[in-house]
Amino acid sequence: MLTRLPPLNAIRAFHAASRHLNFSRAAEELGVTQGAVSKQVIALEDFVGSRLFERLPGGLALTDEGKSLKEAILPAFDILGSAFSRFERRAPRASCCRVSTIASFASMFLAPRLDVFSEALPEIGLEVLASDRLVDLEREEVDFSIRYGRGGWNGLVSTPLSEPSLVPVCHPDLLNASKTDKVEDLLNKYRRIQIFSIDEWKKWADASGISLPPDSSIFIMEDFLVALNTALAKQGLVMLPEVLVRGHIARGELVQFAPALTDWDRTYHIAHRPGAETRAITRKVMDWILDEVRSA
Repeated sequence: MLTRLPPLNAIRAFHAASRHLNFSRAAEELGVTQGAVSKQVIALEDFVGSRLFERLPGGLALTDEGKSLKEAILPAFDILGSAFSRFERRAPRASCCRVSTIASFASMFLAPRLDVFSEALPEIGLEVLASDRLVDLEREEVDFSIRYGRGGWNGLVSTPLSEPSLVPVCHPDLLNASKTDKVEDLLNKYRRIQIFSIDEWKKWADASGISLPPDSSIFIMEDFLVALNTALAKQGLVMLPEVLVRGHIARGELVQFAPALTDWDRTYHIAHRPGAETRAITRKVMDWILDEVRSA
């Protein structure tokens, strides 16, 4: 039967403190506070039922039990260090910022700007974790996240990147082939691509005073990337966040054929744990993204 182990954080705290014989230097090594190290050591002492350190005016000294435990766990840390050494391929954590985001923002906004990022912040390594999975910022090693939604997520600080709006776009060839400037003619001739379960086209039509053709002309594709590629392939009309299509519009690959839907309650946000912005590297990357979105 597997013997019950004490919390691994308590073992790590003791391992560092036993080498430094100083809680402050152990805390610096682990990237936590001195109080956190002291608390973990006390928890380990409670677990083993013995004092592991003598608290002296000039620092710490190991008790006999502490010396015995240190000698016992050092080989285990050597084994772990050897086992994980082959995975050390990432940039040092001190100079790296890890960002989680959905694939649409990563591919349509961040990826085309990597050269700009490197020029603006050459001292920072960037790791982008692109997934539609909602990353748990409390548990996973991510500095901040870029999410699409209403904001106000529980326990997180969220900052909107742009105004909550959707832009109706299509390939310019569709506009030219229709030979009309009337939005109603486009809506009757080409299929609409719907993304949200709450029909954004109906909300847009109600706000614009425009009558929509029957719903049979709707294709539902609940993904920004798929919807964008559908529009680029001349397969229909799409409403997308302006930040995702501004580059395509500037290059003439898409055209905005009607006013945007401004009565919308979703947009991209920077979301992070309270206090995450106090890390200088994290703050610089967040500021860079905000500046890029608002000035592009």
